[in-house]
Amino acid sequence: MIRVENLTKVFGDDPQPAMDLLKQDVSTADIRERTGLNVGVRNASFELDEGEVFVIMGLSGSGKSTLLRCINRLIEPVSGTVHLKTDEGELEIGALSDTDLRRVRRERMSMVFQRFGLFPHRRVVDNVAYGLEIQGVGVEKRRKRSEEVLEIVGLGGWGNSYPSELSGGMQQRVGLARALATDAQVLLMDEPFSALDPLIKVEMQNELLRIQKELQRTILFITHDLDEALRIGNRIALMEAGEIVQVGTPEQIIVNPKTEYVADFVKHADPTGVMTASTISLPVPGPRFRETDRDGDVTYYARSGYDDVEYGVDADGRFRGARLQGQEAETMDIDDALGAKLPGIRRSDVVLRTRPDHTLRHVLQGRTYGILPTVVVDADDHLVGVISENELIHALLYKRANEASTDDGDREDAA
Repeated sequence: MIRVENLTKVFGDDPQPAMDLLKQDVSTADIRERTGLNVGVRNASFELDEGEVFVIMGLSGSGKSTLLRCINRLIEPVSGTVHLKTDEGELEIGALSDTDLRRVRRERMSMVFQRFGLFPHRRVVDNVAYGLEIQGVGVEKRRKRSEEVLEIVGLGGWGNSYPSELSGGMQQRVGLARALATDAQVLLMDEPFSALDPLIKVEMQNELLRIQKELQRTILFITHDLDEALRIGNRIALMEAGEIVQVGTPEQIIVNPKTEYVADFVKHADPTGVMTASTISLPVPGPRFRETDRDGDVTYYARSGYDDVEYGVDADGRFRGARLQGQEAETMDIDDALGAKLPGIRRSDVVLRTRPDHTLRHVLQGRTYGILPTVVVDADDHLVGVISENELIHALLYKRANEASTDDGDREDAA
């Protein structure tokens, strides 16, 4: 949907000295010291897939908002290209005339700012309709569309109110509705929730996720809040000193930080909502226990240290049940267990099954039902691995699966 290639922005009347030093791979700090020029964005490259929420985050001054504004040319980049895929073909934003650029901003790339920017003298419905009004849409049609979008953002019935009569969270919903009303393919959101109180902020994140599930827009979202990025992003790009230093899924960012800067950024993050069962599980088989011809050839294996629980797989590696102390054990999907009434004492006679994409938090919730290791089974019933108490402790204490080998001994001691 959007492809950004080597986008660079240098602030100053004559950026060429900085550009020359960039080609020599001189650091951003050294360029500023030697030339007095500030490199706002440094050779940024990434792609957004259609329907993706792509989050750009970093500390204040890292260049994330500058990058966003270079994409729609609110700030003119010095070099690099931005390509927007449309039904009519691919547009290069930097090559557009002023007239065509304004059309793209009105119809294809809506922007949602941190400050709501509502017109205080206009009713809510007219604020939402502003983009349509600029496009020349008739009064009746744009009012109907505005009312439809207000329903989507949970403000049905508020159309005749004025912004001053709404709370901060409600005003932000109006700003979001205004962006949605134009049917723009891409939403550029510059820290839209950062000015909100914490509870309202979480509410707006929930609202965005709900709307995105329904409308599947392509969203480029700027934030300095790691928890927000982990919560809403399909992928995250971290910026430092104008440069994108890592791009990955929330889990990849937590599990495998590529630089010390990224590692420091995520070290206090809550891993339970992003780490998945496939990441924290350990593979089976372990020691082979027995074979049986019942229901076909099934071979049973056990994890070392958990020899009382055996896991049966067929010749294709599909999970065929479990045994507890040699006797067939009950198996249950984790969602069924969580939907059932919790036992007074956690069950020690049932093996829970979970999917590879279930989060650590989901697996932990399953531990309120049973104490035995959880099996991870994919959509084709292949046994992916087993999650015991040790894996849960490691995931919670260390958060990253790729700790340096010097820390491995410490993990075993902690377990």
